[in-house]
Amino acid sequence: MATKVERKKRNKKKKYNYIDASMTKRFISYIIDWYVGALCTAIPIAITSQKLTNTMLNQNIVEFEQPYGIISGVIAVLFAIFYFVIVPTYIYPGQTVGKRICKIKIVQNNNEPVTIKNMLLRQLLGIIVIEGVLVTASAIWHEVITIITQINFVTPLMYAGFVVTAVSILLYLFKGEHRALHDYIGNTKVVSCN
Repeated sequence: MATKVERKKRNKKKKYNYIDASMTKRFISYIIDWYVGALCTAIPIAITSQKLTNTMLNQNIVEFEQPYGIISGVIAVLFAIFYFVIVPTYIYPGQTVGKRICKIKIVQNNNEPVTIKNMLLRQLLGIIVIEGVLVTASAIWHEVITIITQINFVTPLMYAGFVVTAVSILLYLFKGEHRALHDYIGNTKVVSCN
């Protein structure tokens, strides 16, 4: 019978072998996560809109009486961080709801489980800030910056995001590693977990 120390050593030596997730599964999980993530970010904005205008239909925080636009925008981004960073780091390791449904997950490029650092770099910096058009939270932080500076950052950052996202898709399709720009930034990859 193996001792507790021997079991720990054996578990440390355990290597993870995964196969890359298919583009179809990644796309389907993206659609699911785009929707669920949008719902998460919409909650504080809808509540603020209801209080200010008696309707939840006005989701444009730039039009809100200030400081309510800034406050609801910051809270919306925090909700997005919860969904896109905290959930796949601590609740469903490597998985958002969409990835869990599609049976794929995010791992470090060396196949180890993701860390909070990987997820902050991948999801927050890579997807929300740099690629900038893949999730609703991107538009929200563009609007918050526009409110604070009184300079329209929404339009130029949206177009820049389209260009960067196109480059990210091309990296995924043609570099041969099946990794998008946000995967390189976070030192991650998406794999099947069947």
